[in-house]
Amino acid sequence: MANIWYIQVNRHCNNWCHFCSNPSNGKNISLERWIELLNDFKTKQYSGVIFTGWEPTLSPNLPKWIEYSKKIGLWNRMISNGMMCADIRYIQKLSTAWLELVHFSLYSCFESVHDFLTDTPGSYQKLMRSISNALSLWVRVQINTVINHYNSGHLDKTVQFLVKYFPQIKHFVWNNLDPEMMRKTSTALSTIPDFDSFQPSLKRAMDFLTSTWRTFRVEKMPLCYIRWYEHCSTETRKIVKNEERIIHFLDFREEIRETDFYHEKDVSCLQCDLNAICSWVYEKKKFYDFVHVYPQKVSKTELLEIIQRIWS
Repeated sequence: MANIWYIQVNRHCNNWCHFCSNPSNGKNISLERWIELLNDFKTKQYSGVIFTGWEPTLSPNLPKWIEYSKKIGLWNRMISNGMMCADIRYIQKLSTAWLELVHFSLYSCFESVHDFLTDTPGSYQKLMRSISNALSLWVRVQINTVINHYNSGHLDKTVQFLVKYFPQIKHFVWNNLDPEMMRKTSTALSTIPDFDSFQPSLKRAMDFLTSTWRTFRVEKMPLCYIRWYEHCSTETRKIVKNEERIIHFLDFREEIRETDFYHEKDVSCLQCDLNAICSWVYEKKKFYDFVHVYPQKVSKTELLEIIQRIWS
């Protein structure tokens, strides 16, 4: 099992993404507190740590934290917008400290769309340099993409673009948009996607990555929208493997231990043969009440095959 700990190292950023679910509050975590958390993490026998926040690369202590996590035997990775890593000298410091993997957040292969969503002109160009810099230093790169209204029709084009220009990238993650704590401006709310609209593009993207022997995960997505790729659902994998994750927030939530990955479902979900391993979608009543579900009929043999693919 891969129990993972997410720790926010700060809550400030050099982008201003419209749909950000961790808005700035100016808080930072001290080096001493971070070491204390890592030691506790090791005691709990978790597998690794993910450095996150609003933008972890803005913390001056990040190289020290990376180095310490490696020292005590935890694998490490970070989630970043790529603004700081556009400077080869900066990511060289992280590489020297033994950063193992970085998830860069790219929202579209189209520069204008990405810069609009980050609300930061020039962010796309810096991210492209960051990906090149990391790969040149043999730091593994994976891509995180938040599915939203403005990229929902070209998710496939984005992965095709990345595979063409950065063939070293072998793994991709799609996150369904979490509207709970994002800005409530009309622009921010306009980013909420329509599930039926993005499903064809997502299916083409998954088919393409499969054809090129790449892997991917989809988060906060009902299984009826990723039919034939149920084993790639992050929540379904955790349900089947009985995994957990801890998230250390720098806000009122403080520390959350997630062991239950189910969300409130439609009554019609009870008719679905995938219901037991499907988490449904976060915040349905508040933001996704328009989403339709499509109960699936699956044989016991096929359900067992899905579970076996998760364990394989």
